[in-house]
Amino acid sequence: RDIVIFNQRGTPYAEPALTCPETAAALAAILAADSEEGERLYNEAMAACYDRLVAEGIDLSAFNSLENAADVPLIARALGYDEYNFYGVSYGTLLGLHLMRNHPEGLRSVILDSVAPTDVNFITQAAASESRVFDEVFAACAADPACAAAYPNLEARFVALVRQFDQEPATLTLTDPETGQAYETLLDGRGLRSVLHQLLYVARMAAVLPRLISDIEAGDLRYLEAMWPLLVFDQLVAEGMYYSVVCAEDADIDVAAVPLDNLRPDIAATTVDELQSVVETCARWQVTALPASVDDPVVSDIPTLLLSGRFDPITPPAFAEAATAGLSNFTNLVDPTAAHGVAFQNDCVNGIITDFLANPQATPDSSCLAGLEPLAFVPPDAVTLPLLAEVNQLKPRVLAVFGAAAVLLLVVLSPFLVWTISTIVRAFGERRVERTAGDSQVRWLSRGMLLAFGAVALVFGLGLLYFIFTSLTDLTMATALALPAMAAPLLWLPPVLLLLAVGVVVTLILLWRRPGSGSTAGKVYHTFVAVCAVALLALIAAEGLLLPSL
Repeated sequence: RDIVIFNQRGTPYAEPALTCPETAAALAAILAADSEEGERLYNEAMAACYDRLVAEGIDLSAFNSLENAADVPLIARALGYDEYNFYGVSYGTLLGLHLMRNHPEGLRSVILDSVAPTDVNFITQAAASESRVFDEVFAACAADPACAAAYPNLEARFVALVRQFDQEPATLTLTDPETGQAYETLLDGRGLRSVLHQLLYVARMAAVLPRLISDIEAGDLRYLEAMWPLLVFDQLVAEGMYYSVVCAEDADIDVAAVPLDNLRPDIAATTVDELQSVVETCARWQVTALPASVDDPVVSDIPTLLLSGRFDPITPPAFAEAATAGLSNFTNLVDPTAAHGVAFQNDCVNGIITDFLANPQATPDSSCLAGLEPLAFVPPDAVTLPLLAEVNQLKPRVLAVFGAAAVLLLVVLSPFLVWTISTIVRAFGERRVERTAGDSQVRWLSRGMLLAFGAVALVFGLGLLYFIFTSLTDLTMATALALPAMAAPLLWLPPVLLLLAVGVVVTLILLWRRPGSGSTAGKVYHTFVAVCAVALLALIAAEGLLLPSL
């Protein structure tokens, strides 16, 4: 089938793009502040963004869900399609529901993944959704004997951790993956809870969270420093577009009417302030409110497949259930292993989608969902390797690092071939070089050091590649940026390389100080290889692998 992906109006790459560089300009100050002060600075930046967009003559009221939905059939028609299947995820499901109601012509089928129903205000339900997903993670761990044994009393430890960070905030260093600029970031309890909640959007993060909580308890914040920047420095979010949509459709919030009784206490304590912040932002972000009818349930007989994930942090399965109230031809499924965004995560769901698209009028066979294995929790002895964050994304920088390391390693290993050949040639040559015992000792000691360095470097390089490949084939371990426990001894080889590098340099100096220990050409080659060995070690150190943090 043809796959058409369209860029919504107002988002990056569209014209105009309702992005807010004002928030990026204030980012350093926002990150350095506590949650309350950071929110104030962010709101100031958004106010400045609004003023600029209006001054540029942009009609912000032209950017809302109804207009977005109206764009879809225009695209289909422009491309020559008489009928089409619509797939939407998260906000895209709200778009799909508006499409079903207002522009049903040509819609063959609809797939709604992680559903945001029209008649549920996700903003007022955000706190309940957050509370629910943490409950689900803790319940899943408690129900898993291995997880319960490895991470006992996980919920109480999480609550204690949030309180600890409220009393004694931590300072992290977050690095922008695009620019390389580092930002000092203050992390208090509210911020910790917020970032862990955001990370739960990531597939399989529910299986990582117990290990992450344990690491943070031990003062190990490397995972947060590796993963949080992917959220903080995301430049593909058009904040102006977000508020134009939200404030037109969901700003009618009665903060006092939002129930707090069933929320986790730490979440309930901040909910009112967070909702009030949205109300105040929308009061400044003046857009025309959509008619009240947009909140009515969608009534439709278009074949619809609804997908939800048990560990979804923002659109729980109950949202999909609510959306089915007006649908007469639907299949509503819950993936017990998924988070936000169910499609394309496993063969079972992919098969269901394929069957549905082949014949939308028939109920797809979903029996495989019952057979899905529960998520395997990351064990406490897994070895965290932040480098995997860049490996997972195939970042050009990390590919360049591995390429440079491979070249340096080949040079460091070249003496095994070069010196073997030269020894054979000399053995059959007519002329033999006479050396003193001291010269011979220095010569062979310096060579031995370099050969030993090369051998250990080869074992480390091949072993690291093997364990990285092993981790990448286990999606949960890849998400955890972790290697299996058996990789722990391997990470002690870089300190061995450091000691050998010192020996290489010392014996190289001795080699040059003894004229009879070799030819000038041989010493120059030896020096070149030694320099490459030191460069390889420096590369290992630059990637944070010189000293293991186990």
